[in-house]
Amino acid sequence: MQLRYLIILLITLTSCSKEVEIEQPVYESKVAVDGWIEDGDYANVILTRSSPFLTDYDSASIRNTFLNYAKVSLIAGNGESEVLTLFRKDEFFPPFIYKSTRLKGQIGESYQLKIEVSGETITATTSIPAPPVINRIQMIPTSDTTVTIDAIIDDPLDLENFYYTEIKTQSFDTRFHPSARPLFTDKGFNGQTTTISVGRSNQPDPLSIHDIDLKRNLPRREFAITDTVFVKISCLDKNAFQVLNEINLDHLSSDNPFSFVEKKTTTNIEGGIGRWTGQASVTWMVFKTQENN
Repeated sequence: MQLRYLIILLITLTSCSKEVEIEQPVYESKVAVDGWIEDGDYANVILTRSSPFLTDYDSASIRNTFLNYAKVSLIAGNGESEVLTLFRKDEFFPPFIYKSTRLKGQIGESYQLKIEVSGETITATTSIPAPPVINRIQMIPTSDTTVTIDAIIDDPLDLENFYYTEIKTQSFDTRFHPSARPLFTDKGFNGQTTTISVGRSNQPDPLSIHDIDLKRNLPRREFAITDTVFVKISCLDKNAFQVLNEINLDHLSSDNPFSFVEKKTTTNIEGGIGRWTGQASVTWMVFKTQENN
């Protein structure tokens, strides 16, 4: 008897189901900017066109979103300016990036980005604050084969600091990308020496243009004891921190089916979307030495 009712229930549910077609709403494509400048280094800008949510993506369609015919200008706060040059870089996809060849980032300076493409003008401004004060970075063994990485930071007193951590594992990563939980402020340890964990992560770069798909048989956030890891710790201005933090939260939300985001991601791009961020960075190379065996 119970089997009969179960069969009737399944037939009823099946007969009530129907295919639902989702219509793509009217969508206005925008210029998406992934741009950054570090102290002592050249400006980097990747330009693409945004696409509707329901777009079918493949390598050809992604390549077609890239804007390789824009005029991209960098204007420093001291009045110096330069038109960026388009370079081929295979570690990106599409494998092209606009770079400055003369102007480098300087601590305490502001930088305006001006993009002219298809009759549109897109602008953004960022600045480079003072760099972080790193006391030391160390590997902490967690087993015979794995380690975690800690960074000890001397945070300046009476100065609000915004931190950003990135990693690049030699022989696995082609470029720096965000670590696990990469963004934090000094709220709670202002003016103190504090220890932060720099965890292994498969997070992509901020706008997902270059996707890190590193699947290794390691515990979450841990590194292999044989890894050589480059750890970059940066200070950002408040605006850059807010933009990168919103993008990072968006990445986390997209992986969580129970998360609901009711507002658009913050951007500091006028006339477009994305980010233009300055950062003052300190980079350490971390590896296990024989003395630590």
